[in-house]
Amino acid sequence: MRNNTWKKAVVSALTTILGLGITGFLFAPNVKADNYQKQGDTALSSVNNVIARTSITPVQEFLTVKLYPHQIKNRNAVTLHFQNIPLLTFLDTPNHSAIEQATKLALRLDQLSNQSIDANEINISWNSTSKDYSLKFQQEELVRVNKNIILPDATKNLSHDALQATNRLRRLMGNAAPLTEIKGKQVVKADSKMGSFVAVKNLRKAAQGIASWYGPGFHGRRTASGERFNQHDLTAAHRSLPFGTRVQVTNMRNGRSVVVRINDRGPHVRGRIIDLSAGAARVIGVKSSGVAPIRMQILN
Repeated sequence: MRNNTWKKAVVSALTTILGLGITGFLFAPNVKADNYQKQGDTALSSVNNVIARTSITPVQEFLTVKLYPHQIKNRNAVTLHFQNIPLLTFLDTPNHSAIEQATKLALRLDQLSNQSIDANEINISWNSTSKDYSLKFQQEELVRVNKNIILPDATKNLSHDALQATNRLRRLMGNAAPLTEIKGKQVVKADSKMGSFVAVKNLRKAAQGIASWYGPGFHGRRTASGERFNQHDLTAAHRSLPFGTRVQVTNMRNGRSVVVRINDRGPHVRGRIIDLSAGAARVIGVKSSGVAPIRMQILN
């Protein structure tokens, strides 16, 4: 019953809150954090009331954020896309609702986007007490990154994932330079050859070549693995790697990287070594160019 109730949410819930619609949650740039918190809490309370009686299961859309409800190993989950880039995935726990936590962050990101903040003030630090990572704007904690709030293309290195999430937000909020370390915890080193930042652990085999992408014309069709293709997921097609293989793909032009899961066969064009989903291509800046030189590293 709890699982079913959670699923029966979301767009109509927020668009009916207080009769304002989503834009009703935006505040003027000078609104203080405590005022935001009070209004955000009121919004979340209203969301809960609506969730309990609605039967809709769509994507939840804000001005700059989309929330995609789904499941991971029979657990309710919500993946937050900021400016159409997957940023974080929230998992339900006995004490915390994934949709509530994701909605709270979505409201705050919309507000910060409206304020034209300095993205260099977005940072990440290690919390030695709770053993997780605190993603902050200035001194305000936006969200914790831990085993229940993870990178959508997560690796087995939580430190690396926390840094990746932070750098994506810094870039999307204002094209700030990527961080190379987490305050209180050294986690990565720079790859001077490519100008990218990669995890020291988990990288085994590597290859270089040209990546392309595919999406709209194949969305909803069956992939070679048998699952349906979702152009927004972080997946890719490869000619020979086993289905389920996780691969880190780095755009050698800009240093951006993404971890994808192989679930299809391709590319079918000579001279290309991997075909990214539209979502993965967007993360590393390949969608606009169509193709790009990449470095591909097998993680498992």
